[in-house]
Amino acid sequence: MATKTKKPTYQDLVRQNLELKAALASACSFASKDLHKAGDALMGSGVLLQLTALGGSEIINPVVIRDGLSTETIAALKADLLRSFNLATMTKPQ
Repeated sequence: MATKTKKPTYQDLVRQNLELKAALASACSFASKDLHKAGDALMGSGVLLQLTALGGSEIINPVVIRDGLSTETIAALKADLLRSFNLATMTKPQ
């Protein structure tokens, strides 16, 4: 007798679609280019930060960083985006 497999829910499919789009190497480039918007331009406002692992488990709950991200945080995020881009484009076809 065949085992019934559980069908993915709509929420599962939305998360998987988001993860696939986010895993594209081009996503790193676009994010790096736009990170400056999370800095000084947000004085008097804030950035909503939430970290989620692939698969959907939360690393940290949403938190507001008031007045935006520091220049040091933006530089560190850009460095991580470059590292991630390099890893994503490491394998070249022969």
